[in-house]
Amino acid sequence: MSLSFGILGFLNYKPMSGYDIAKAFESSLQFFWHAQNSHIYLELKKLEKKGYICGETVIQSDRPNKKIFSITETGKKGFMNWLAEGAGEEATQFKSSFLMKVFFGGNMTPAQSTDMLRKFKTDCEAYIKKMEDTPKSIDKYGYNKESYQTMYWQFTVDFGYSFIKNCIEWAERCIGKLENINEQYPKEN
Repeated sequence: MSLSFGILGFLNYKPMSGYDIAKAFESSLQFFWHAQNSHIYLELKKLEKKGYICGETVIQSDRPNKKIFSITETGKKGFMNWLAEGAGEEATQFKSSFLMKVFFGGNMTPAQSTDMLRKFKTDCEAYIKKMEDTPKSIDKYGYNKESYQTMYWQFTVDFGYSFIKNCIEWAERCIGKLENINEQYPKEN
């Protein structure tokens, strides 16, 4: 359901096509909310059916036609009600298949677990590098917004950087502990 409200949030700023919404998710929310294009288009249909958004087809001569979506008053009301609900339990609930693997990692050799954690650390380092473009996205999408609005966007960017940096530090601590016991177990061939 949060995907729907993310879409409504973007449309509350300005009318956008499905492609524009997908790009906005990719460039600004990806570190805490991944949305596949197919899911976005499915949600757009649902939101339009509920009357939360309306779409208008724009005829283009040099490109395929596109549909531009706008939020309706009903959609704005639903979005604002969702915002007012606050964090609730979902703020502290976190699902991660990777952490599930770490939890059961005692079934592997310490060397295998170390390799898994090194890969995780490398992936986090690559991700933090990718996040360097996020401030440009804030500038791009926030050019006509009040600075107090884009400040909230920056809050989520700061959370993302802090979270990924913490993941790297955590992985390093775990790797250090595993390296101390690696000598006790032979590497699996």
